[in-house]
Amino acid sequence: MASWSARKYGYLLIFVAAVAAIIVIPAYFLFHKAPTCFDGIQNGGETGIDCGGPCARLCPADYAAPKVLWSYSIQVVPGVYNALAYVENSNPTVEAPAVPYLFRLYDAQGGFIAERSGSTFVPAGQPFAVFEGGIETGNRIPAATTFEFTSLPQWRVGSVLTALRTVDANLVQGPSPKAEIDVQNMSVDQTFSNVDAVIVLYDKDNNRVSFSKTVIDSIGPGETKTLYYTWPAAFPESIVRTEVLYIAHPQQ
Repeated sequence: MASWSARKYGYLLIFVAAVAAIIVIPAYFLFHKAPTCFDGIQNGGETGIDCGGPCARLCPADYAAPKVLWSYSIQVVPGVYNALAYVENSNPTVEAPAVPYLFRLYDAQGGFIAERSGSTFVPAGQPFAVFEGGIETGNRIPAATTFEFTSLPQWRVGSVLTALRTVDANLVQGPSPKAEIDVQNMSVDQTFSNVDAVIVLYDKDNNRVSFSKTVIDSIGPGETKTLYYTWPAAFPESIVRTEVLYIAHPQQ
């Protein structure tokens, strides 16, 4: 037969368990918050803070940053320049909307002339161009152009654009150069709208010489359209190769 002290110990355990059931357990459920993708903490299987794992937002650290291959500017008229950055996203399964950037133009002595900021869509798994037009430089001549992204991309699932292809290119050089580019939508069921079509021109040493941009408002399945580009003056070098980059902006 259990002693009185043993029975008291048992009663104490029962009392503690009752207190836990009445106070501690309800308090836990009252104050404990389940992990979410918006709580500012890496939890619940996330691979970063509120990204990766079960979260819809992808983690920037899980993907390679877009690589700026070169940036360049050309004169449109005296005192006004267009700038272009040639960038590559090596990630074939992710894209990013509205990534902010900054162009800066400098003279031959490294003196700052002008800058232009904006934001751009980063397409999945392809080279793409960022274009800024009408940058005023006054009476100073840019000798160097820099480009940088000013924040990390907010990646989301995307796919490489392969449906738009250049099927013919005709470039006329001389005092007033012009180009006609035929582009075809190879898709059988998809229409593309608001497509940037940036042409880059190269010399025999594969150096970029000039560039221009137009926009395809819409191109339907199987459709072919002709794009027209013009330049105000003759190129400083003979052009031997053209490249057209198509960037289909997502619908907002």
